[in-house]
Amino acid sequence: MPNIEPLLKKSQVAEILQVDERTVDRYREDGIITPCRIPAVRYNPQEIRELIGVKLEKFSPLERKRFERELEEWKTRAEKAEAALRRINITATEAMLCEKEAFQI
Repeated sequence: MPNIEPLLKKSQVAEILQVDERTVDRYREDGIITPCRIPAVRYNPQEIRELIGVKLEKFSPLERKRFERELEEWKTRAEKAEAALRRINITATEAMLCEKEAFQI
């Protein structure tokens, strides 16, 4: 059974955001947050976390593992690219030094 979080009351949202309840009303009127309309007005906890910058994505374990593998692959590619650039830089520097020495003779 999925873990369903209870919806938040306006007072709870105000406490989480550390604002007055009137500010929560203004956020609703401005479309910053969207209430869930059941017999009473309630707010989705995920939307409130996103509002305060704590966006939590729910990935399945398989998706998370795939993303981790992909991240490691990109890290490996970046390391190889950096090593290749270092070699190119060294080769270019050596070629410039050889050319400079050739003109000095």
